[in-house]
Amino acid sequence: MQQLIKWYGILFQFWMRFPEKIRYILVGGYNTLVSYALYTMFVFLKVNPQAALFWAFVVSSVNGYLTQKFYVFNTRGNYVNEYIRCLMGWGVSYVLNAGLLAVFLWLDMNPYLSQAIALILVTVNSYLMLKYIAFRPMGRKRQDAAY
Repeated sequence: MQQLIKWYGILFQFWMRFPEKIRYILVGGYNTLVSYALYTMFVFLKVNPQAALFWAFVVSSVNGYLTQKFYVFNTRGNYVNEYIRCLMGWGVSYVLNAGLLAVFLWLDMNPYLSQAIALILVTVNSYLMLKYIAFRPMGRKRQDAAY
């Protein structure tokens, strides 16, 4: 077990050497795949696409929060405050996503393709919401907020 912990520490230090934006792309890509997989599973099970989007959001938010917290922004503590801020930021992304999905479905697009396109468009918004709202230290601006 100690050997496993040692290797995890080495891999974590290596991982954290990547720039934050690269870590976000990789972790965010993983989280997007989890969310999309949940959405497609629900749609395949004949759940309404908007309901599928909602349940995919609910289920994937915990996974997304934890992976972003530890593997992208590397913050400590503040679990409740950060999770609430994360949900607020994702809430904006969710509303944007639901709106895009509604438009695409209204245009009679396939629900799987509709969500895939919406996810691509919502990703940038999600990054900005997480970086500047959810994982910003309470009461002060991030040091790297200029870029």
